Amino acid sequence: MARAKRLIRENLAVVDVVVELLDARIPGSSRDPGLGRLLEGKARLLVLNKADLADPGMTRRWVSWLAARGERALAFSATPRASPAKLLGALRTFDGGRRPSASLRVMVVGTPNVGKSSLLNRLAGRASAATGDRPGVTRGKQWITLAPGLELLDLPGVLPPRALAGETGYRLAAAGIVPEGTYEPVLVAEWLLAWLISRPSGQQGLQAVYGGQLAGGTDPHDLLELVGRARGCLAAGGKVDRERAAAAVVKDFRDGRLGRYTLESPPKAGESDG
Repeated sequence: MARAKRLIRENLAVVDVVVELLDARIPGSSRDPGLGRLLEGKARLLVLNKADLADPGMTRRWVSWLAARGERALAFSATPRASPAKLLGALRTFDGGRRPSASLRVMVVGTPNVGKSSLLNRLAGRASAATGDRPGVTRGKQWITLAPGLELLDLPGVLPPRALAGETGYRLAAAGIVPEGTYEPVLVAEWLLAWLISRPSGQQGLQAVYGGQLAGGTDPHDLLELVGRARGCLAAGGKVDRERAAAAVVKDFRDGRLGRYTLESPPKAGESDG
């Protein structure tokens, strides 16, 4: 949304560091493509949030790939029990050219539902920002004291996700970055089932949750039918309610019940990073 970018632009001068929040399951797809130009020249820290739901090895690969591009990044999980010490320590390494007695001022930006409010709460150690499972719940503009000498500017609004198209669109929908009503749940669930069943770890995760009847299956249409029966998503006459079955698959993925997965790899040499 234009308002979010306008607020970021208007407040850049009063902050020293920008934390760009990404979803560790889709670090590339959850990154706003126009943010680089907007933040040019400003110190930046990339935080791959929800790392507890992503493949640990793939998260390390993404952090290394970003570092090779000269971008500072770290993995984080803004869960209730997570310690913010590592992230706070990383922020303190930025001096921003400020006076020794001045506080370091930080801004957090990111696409919808990457966990911005949960991150703010973990950093501040209290429920300072509204949280929810729908994109864009943060309201108002406020300064939050994270620790002595460290302040965070919380802005309303979020950056828009890139347009839904192809593989990127499926990844954004599967991770919950885009709101319901902007995608077809059955198509997303079938794409996700096809992605999972093509990997041994995904096969194991599906069978552990939905039962061994999925073993050997490869057709996503048929797999969704099996999931629907395993989860009791049935309509009148015993027919599978594919919408309900699709919603169950997507929710189980988002909640981590199927396992820890990263839906995209860092670009290889010569490939575009979007």
